[in-house]
Amino acid sequence: MYIRQIEIKNFRGSDFSWKLNRDVNVLIGINGSGKSTLLRMIHEAIRPKDNEINLRVFDPIDQLIIELEAGVVIIVDSNERSITGIQEDTDYSLNVNFVNTFDIVFKNYMPSRTILDQQLDQLRQEFIVYQRDLLEQVEKVLTADKEENKIEDIIKVYAAKHTFIKILSELFGQTGKKFDEKNFCFLKKDGETPISPENLSSGEKQILIIMLTVLLQHQKSCILLMDEPEISLHIDWQRSLIQNIRNINPNCQIIMVTHSPTTFYQGWIEGVTRIEEIQKISNSITESDILENKFEQSDQQIQEIKHSFDGFSGSKLAKLYQFNRKISNYTLFTKEECLTLLDFLYDEKRIFPDVITFTTLIAKLHNYQDAKEIFDLILKEKYSRLTHVKPNEITLNILIKKVSDVKEGINLIEELISQEDLGIYPDIITFSTLLGKAKNLEEIKLLEEVRNYYGVPVNEIYLNKLNAKR
Repeated sequence: MYIRQIEIKNFRGSDFSWKLNRDVNVLIGINGSGKSTLLRMIHEAIRPKDNEINLRVFDPIDQLIIELEAGVVIIVDSNERSITGIQEDTDYSLNVNFVNTFDIVFKNYMPSRTILDQQLDQLRQEFIVYQRDLLEQVEKVLTADKEENKIEDIIKVYAAKHTFIKILSELFGQTGKKFDEKNFCFLKKDGETPISPENLSSGEKQILIIMLTVLLQHQKSCILLMDEPEISLHIDWQRSLIQNIRNINPNCQIIMVTHSPTTFYQGWIEGVTRIEEIQKISNSITESDILENKFEQSDQQIQEIKHSFDGFSGSKLAKLYQFNRKISNYTLFTKEECLTLLDFLYDEKRIFPDVITFTTLIAKLHNYQDAKEIFDLILKEKYSRLTHVKPNEITLNILIKKVSDVKEGINLIEELISQEDLGIYPDIITFSTLLGKAKNLEEIKLLEEVRNYYGVPVNEIYLNKLNAKR
């Protein structure tokens, strides 16, 4: 599975939209333009579902939207990450590697070791496991009932490794070194004492880390993120870097930021994007090309939901629970689709939607105007006719994500607070969400004035985000 497109909303007053190639993507730009920050955001956002992510990485922005293949969309901000598709339990299996070759010494307790040394220790262990896996694959080939082409099958098992060894021989052979895969060290041609990886130069450590990382992908579909991989690399090594990666694993999607034109001039110019080309001034209307395109793919989703409902079992309450789970799997609904689903529940199935139903539908709407109309239906009790079905703070915080700017969010807060019977009041999550939409210091100041007026106490998360936005 690969990344098709990335969008960032309101990063330093700008929006970013980057369509990616399946093979090579190189982002270039001046120092301080946000390239490395963007790369870190991507890495955190696409971590596997069972991995805890660092939401603080997203403090400087409003929202990050990533479109993968197979209709999977990841939406993440400083409060949460959601992963949606069109199937229940959306298959979100990404192989992701992040390579950062900046070398730092552990001054406190291990002054002779660096971060690169730590990475090499980990890769050494993984390389041992990799070697064992290859032996097991060869044993399966030899013990299989198949009599023909066993030699060819064994050659295929070792193909990537042979390419890896060949590349290391070409790179390190320039200084008379040869990789000893058995002992995970380098040998000099003159027979001197073997050189352990930690005694290599920084550039040699970096290239070994990159090539090992790619080898251990087992030639599977993988996303490789690299932050300035050219650091300390000789110009010839920079020139061959991308091609060497592609030779070891042709199924690897490379996403890298760099300041070195040498890394992409030989054959990869078409994969280069200047950060200014994907950047535009953030306007007052929150738009998303990714979500907009989802409208074109949503023709059949209402019928799919209705069809799935026929398979729901249990009481009406149990069926409503299953319905709410089903609609949560979808990325986007139009307002008309939301109304169709509400009518389907109420008119056809005689089931009253609850606050979770409304909150989920609001979350799937593309713009604030449509979301507010569905929100208002709760207050009108058109579908519920149950006085206890009212919006709550969660509903408010979902709706506040849809507003275009800070002022619109403040107006919404004031409108709801004026309806005392609702009992809805903003919390720090409300203000944290609006803080992500602030485009300048004036909006931040206004938001702080409103927060103080309503007496909403800050927390560490909010303060971190406030510092990131200033």
